[in-house]
Amino acid sequence: MCLQSSTTPKDGTCKHVWLFEDPTSRNNTASLSDDGIEFIAAHQYKSGHYTFLDNYFNPFWTQLTDYLPMTLAPNMVTFVGALHCWLAYCVLWYHAPHYDEPVPNWTIFLAGYCTMAYYTFDCMDGKQARRTGASSPLGQLFDHGFDCICNLAHISTNSAYLMIGGTAYFSLLQGSLFFAFFMAQWEEYYTGELPHAMGNFGVTEMNYGLGLFAIINSFLDRDAFWSTLMKEAFWFNRVVQH
Repeated sequence: MCLQSSTTPKDGTCKHVWLFEDPTSRNNTASLSDDGIEFIAAHQYKSGHYTFLDNYFNPFWTQLTDYLPMTLAPNMVTFVGALHCWLAYCVLWYHAPHYDEPVPNWTIFLAGYCTMAYYTFDCMDGKQARRTGASSPLGQLFDHGFDCICNLAHISTNSAYLMIGGTAYFSLLQGSLFFAFFMAQWEEYYTGELPHAMGNFGVTEMNYGLGLFAIINSFLDRDAFWSTLMKEAFWFNRVVQH
């Protein structure tokens, strides 16, 4: 239940706005309202529950973070991770701008590595922020803003080796990924906690899984593999037929 005082900033979660929002700061010329600016300044990030892989890799992420210099800003760690997504996206776009033609194996391998490297840096930036005492709401905005942009790199990686550009599958992949990302941020807005897993499956399993799957695909004859019917791919089915 929202208990609102006239002397405190107005909590935007107390009412739903469908069409007309309240005026923003600086005579409705800014992006945020005065109340929104105060709430952002006081915001504290709270993560959802951890999965098995989160707990398994956490010591590894912590050890890597300890190698970073104390003078390195957490936002720079985020930026270095995002550069991996930018590199993977640009390379794949150069070789197959419409994701409907084969790309060199090394580009898929690179994209898989970049996906895993990006997520590793993404898990290190928050640790670096707490390690240096530089945690801030701006850092979370910077971090999750790049997470949203990096979704484009994830989509391009999968679309490149599946060659689904121009098909309904491409739209479904893009729409479902951004819808899930938006809903997580929306849930955090109302609950104060950002969910990143369901049970023992979450963003860690997804990002490392996508990266590993891409690396595996870089060693396959993808055109033959993905165009073969599943019933023809299993060896025991061919044995029965003969």
